[in-house]
Amino acid sequence: MRHTVEIAPRGPRPAISLRPVPPCEPPFDDELEPAVWAPPHQLAFDWSSEALHRCTGIEEPAKPPVRRSVVAGASADAKLAVRRFVQLCLEVLNGYRPPSHLRRLAIPGEAAGVVAQGVVGAQRVAALRKAAQAPGRRPPRRLPPVAVLRLRLCEPRPGAVEAAVALMMEDRTWAMAFRMELHHQSWSATTLRLI
Repeated sequence: MRHTVEIAPRGPRPAISLRPVPPCEPPFDDELEPAVWAPPHQLAFDWSSEALHRCTGIEEPAKPPVRRSVVAGASADAKLAVRRFVQLCLEVLNGYRPPSHLRRLAIPGEAAGVVAQGVVGAQRVAALRKAAQAPGRRPPRRLPPVAVLRLRLCEPRPGAVEAAVALMMEDRTWAMAFRMELHHQSWSATTLRLI
């Protein structure tokens, strides 16, 4: 291997050598192929095996219908949407945001119910904090925020994700359950329940 520059200091330290850049580097963002998206009203060809057999006239033996089972877990987009929604819920419960901010992450028809559950949760946390500062008890220096203990989610069908979250504040534990659906290419909450 050819070294471009070698620096040999005096003493027990090893020599530092600079090497040339490898000939193959990862592509830059502007060198990547653009993602091609079809317009919403464009018709697509049906390339399924059934359509091809109908066109060619070749009969294929009938196969039993494939049943899709519910898989625990979810797509990367669904996981990101769930984390974003849980983070927003925690900010509402901890008092950093008003419950009305949940409206923008909910389907318009269900937004009132989602916001109402956010109000109930914020009131519950406020009551616990007020009880912790009751007269006769020494107030803690800093009240702990509501935190996530565990998050479980699954995608029962493409475009819908359901999650259950275990929340904790001091010695209290709650559960929060919600459902999000893909609505106009963005994930929106349809149901929120605090237990």
